Amino acid sequence: MESIYIALTAHNPLSRVETTLKVLKGYETLPLTCDVEIFIDFDHKGDLDEFSLIVGSHIHLNTVSFTIASPEYEGYYLCWAHKDSLKNKVDIKAFDYYMYSENDMLFCAEHFDYWIRYKDKLKRLNLEPGFCRFERVGDKKIPFDNYRKWNLLGPTEKCWGDVPHKGQFVLAPTDGEVVGFVSLGNPYGGLMILDQEQADKYVTSDSCDPHKSYFLTGKRNWPIADRSSMGLAFEDLLPEQEHRRVVPVVRYKDKLRIPDYALVEHMDLKYSPALLKKEGIIDTDSMFAY
Repeated sequence: MESIYIALTAHNPLSRVETTLKVLKGYETLPLTCDVEIFIDFDHKGDLDEFSLIVGSHIHLNTVSFTIASPEYEGYYLCWAHKDSLKNKVDIKAFDYYMYSENDMLFCAEHFDYWIRYKDKLKRLNLEPGFCRFERVGDKKIPFDNYRKWNLLGPTEKCWGDVPHKGQFVLAPTDGEVVGFVSLGNPYGGLMILDQEQADKYVTSDSCDPHKSYFLTGKRNWPIADRSSMGLAFEDLLPEQEHRRVVPVVRYKDKLRIPDYALVEHMDLKYSPALLKKEGIIDTDSMFAY
C-alpha cells in the first residue's frame, strides 16, 4: 500500500481536541498507510501527555507522533515548524505523498481520490488540483475565502481594489461529469498535498521559505500562516497564469458548481457570520456567473 506523511499544526491542542479528532478520523478513510506528525506550540508543551493519550485512545492510523515546536515558532509561525521534518523525509523518499494541514481542515478519501485522479492530467497544462474551503451554515456551504461571483466567461472585476482576477477556465482533461476547471481568485486551501516529484521541487523552492514566499503571492498578500501551505501554486507560472491551482466544475440541475470532493470544510464558524450580514448570500451553489 502507498504511504503518506501528514504534518498537522495544533496550537493549544486541548482547546480544540474534538475538532482534531474529527480531522484524524478523516485521515483514517484514506486508501494509504498514514503517518501523522502533530506539531504543538511550545507554550502548551505541558498538554502533550494528556493530548497524546486522548488521540491514542480514539485514532487508529499507522503512526501518530507528537513534536513540541521550538520556542521561536510562536503564534502563526507554528505553521512552519514542520518544514525541517518534511524536508528530511522528502530527501530520503520516505513516503509516496506528503501533506501539511491545519488541524481544522477535514480531508477524506474522496478528496485524495480526486487529487490523485487529476494531478498528472492537469500537470500537462501547468496546473494542479485545488480545493475550495467552506464553512457550513445550516444547509449552506459558504466559500468564505472566495466569497463573490466568479465569472467563468472572462475576468472577474475589482477583486483587489480595481484589479480584476483573470481566471482560467479550461476544459476537462478527459472524462465524465466534470465540465472543466476554473482558477479561483484565492487558491488557499488550508492544506497542501504533494507527490515525491512535487515535494522534491517544493522543499528547495522559495515557496518553502517563510520570507521569500511572501513575494510570490503578490497582490494577494498572503500572511505567514497561509504561505505555509502554498505548495507549488505560485511556482513557474506561465505568462497568463495567476496561480496553478484549479477546481473542477460540474453541472447540477441548471447550475455549475464545485463538486463536494473539491470542497474542504473548515470546521469552524470563524469567517462566515460576518459575510452573511451582507445583502444576499453566496454559497458554493451560487458562486459562479456565466
